Amino acid sequence: MSFPRYERYKESGVEWLGEVPEGWEVKPLKLACEVFPSNVDKKSKEGEPSVLLCNYTDVYYNEKITPELEFMAATASVDQIEKFTLRAGDTIITKDSETADDIAIAAYVPQDMPGVICGYHLSMVRPREGAFGPFVKRFFDSCYAKSKFAVLANGLTRVGLGQYALDNVELPLPPLPEQHTIAAFLDRETGKIDALVAEQQRLIELLKEKRQAVISHAVTKGLNPAAPMKDSGVEWLGEVPAGWEVVRLANLFQEVDERGNADLPVLCVSIHNGISDRELDEEEMDRKVSRSEDRSIYKQVKSGDLVYNMMRAWQGGFGAATVEGMVSPAYVVARPRQKISTAFVELLLRTPQAIEQMRRHSKGVTDFRLRLYWDEFKNITIALPPGNEAEEICKGIEKLTCEFDSLIAEAQRAIALLKERRTALISAAVTGKIDVRSSDGFDSSEFCRTG
Repeated sequence: MSFPRYERYKESGVEWLGEVPEGWEVKPLKLACEVFPSNVDKKSKEGEPSVLLCNYTDVYYNEKITPELEFMAATASVDQIEKFTLRAGDTIITKDSETADDIAIAAYVPQDMPGVICGYHLSMVRPREGAFGPFVKRFFDSCYAKSKFAVLANGLTRVGLGQYALDNVELPLPPLPEQHTIAAFLDRETGKIDALVAEQQRLIELLKEKRQAVISHAVTKGLNPAAPMKDSGVEWLGEVPAGWEVVRLANLFQEVDERGNADLPVLCVSIHNGISDRELDEEEMDRKVSRSEDRSIYKQVKSGDLVYNMMRAWQGGFGAATVEGMVSPAYVVARPRQKISTAFVELLLRTPQAIEQMRRHSKGVTDFRLRLYWDEFKNITIALPPGNEAEEICKGIEKLTCEFDSLIAEAQRAIALLKERRTALISAAVTGKIDVRSSDGFDSSEFCRTG
């Protein structure tokens, strides 16, 4: 069965909240909790006591703040330690971010954590008498709170939640025993939903692994399982089809360094999806390409060229160009010496074994300084199918990956719906839209159904 509503409701006097159960109060957050923003930054100062700092990412990526997390080492004044040490029952929220959607993300502190201090860009919400920390935390998880704080946040390049806005947001507050009941119910039911989300996430990882395994097998062994094999003589390649040519990249490509012109699009290289002439997000794109103003030193790229970023090749920062354009000097442009399928070479180089070869051929002290120069890249040996076989393999891979991508997209949609239902369940419970006081017979499928 699904949950009933309360028997009697009253107007909350708050437009975005609507009606609340008759026995509930609605009060500004500051009357139910102490609310104070942290001013503890990441800098360590000589003479101050050492502390561990709970930072923005600790809150953003975790439902709870526990001693098992890896906190940053810093220092703080005695007054800051007294005020901002994490205590059981606290809720820590993000008060500054790049987008309004990331404002007031909350994490709960289930136990006293001496020596761990709330850091900058965060606010502490500490329950007063009559308020229960886990219930307050769940209020911040509700769609009502998220929408309200998104509206209250202000700023252009960064947005922030002011103290007045946070202090005075309206908090629906049931009697204390009922807060305990609602919080326990939500812990139980969201745990079930989280388990379903984790199941879908595991499925996605398995599908991605299987997709990569299929691609790796196709570009190193071919599509014909009955094809005779030969020893490639290259350890990382192992056996390859007998008709394939084992060849150094230097025999297939030559480095070119031709100047581009202002009419050409600037191409970007994604570590996951290859080369593109469209803007990519910050995770995917080498930002220097899109932001640089001096285009006179950019390199021209022609369709069929293989392009890689010297510093990111070992991470997958390369691709086969399908359009003409230009790239920054941070890239190497390799042009085929003969008619070959550059798309096949890209797929081969994206296999984990080939990525490791590019890493080994890169020069540098640390991963962040590794560079793959042409003189090293050209010495990597691959196996190339004859004639049109490479193109046929690419077509076969495209068909197979489309099937995997469809299954992955289906699992991602299921996760999105589960998370949406999770928020709906929390929102309904903390605002009194459903009565969970007798929750033994509750059927959470109403909130977590994915189909």
